[in-house]
Amino acid sequence: MALVIESFLPWIGVITAALLIVALLSKAWFGAIPAAAALIAWCFVFLPVLVTGDAPASGADTTEEGTAGGWTVATQNLRAGNPDPGAAVEKLVESGADVVVLQELTGPALERISPVLDGTYGHRLTAGTVGVWSRYPLSQGEPLALGLGWPRALSVQLDSPDGPVQLYAVHLPSVRPGDVSSRNNGLAKLTRIVEEDPSPRMLVVGDFNTATTDRALAPMLAILDDARSGFGFTWPAGLPATRPDHILFRGFTMTGASVISSPGTDHLATMARLRPGPTRPS
Repeated sequence: MALVIESFLPWIGVITAALLIVALLSKAWFGAIPAAAALIAWCFVFLPVLVTGDAPASGADTTEEGTAGGWTVATQNLRAGNPDPGAAVEKLVESGADVVVLQELTGPALERISPVLDGTYGHRLTAGTVGVWSRYPLSQGEPLALGLGWPRALSVQLDSPDGPVQLYAVHLPSVRPGDVSSRNNGLAKLTRIVEEDPSPRMLVVGDFNTATTDRALAPMLAILDDARSGFGFTWPAGLPATRPDHILFRGFTMTGASVISSPGTDHLATMARLRPGPTRPS
């Protein structure tokens, strides 16, 4: 129950506002007072998220000195049974993303998407069911074991125009009713890896199966920033109500963020535009 409440916590504001309206219309003042207090608390927590004013993400504006206008990262859970994964990734190509991170990348899907992506992205790395496609060179890639019997994460160095960036592409274990231990253990292990990594610029990107408001993500958010505009809900794609997909970063400033609808998937893609920012001392 705690997982459900935390995952859908932003919607508590809608419920609380409705209860307040009902209490006021029925003149139930003893009900209106706690409802109003709860709504004020909700506004204190969530209104800053809604009024950030961030611009939508778009393709990079690269100069000889680097990416003065920023460059873009996108992540998409393709859905393992997607009948047309090529159409899904075509949307990411059209968006102008410079780096694309994919999850639920099956063998048949890889065959379908490679012709679509390889013409735009000259560099790629896959491990198990996750993959990275990039306009910029990739090096020192290796799979990461986060608690499952097959690779669902990888680490790789992205040689961007602004210098090296350590990139972690991840798909954390799913949660089940009454069982979040696999997800929590995988997330804790990933957090330790990030904490021990001295890289001044870093991206941790993918499907975390963990909402922004889930307490399990708090240790990671204490050391990395979350690239999003507003709530940025991504799941389920038909009626997004929570955000398990993230682009976390350090050493950058986010200049835009958005979500993208792709055919056949059960997640919206999320995209962020980044430019160099303050870096962590190595």
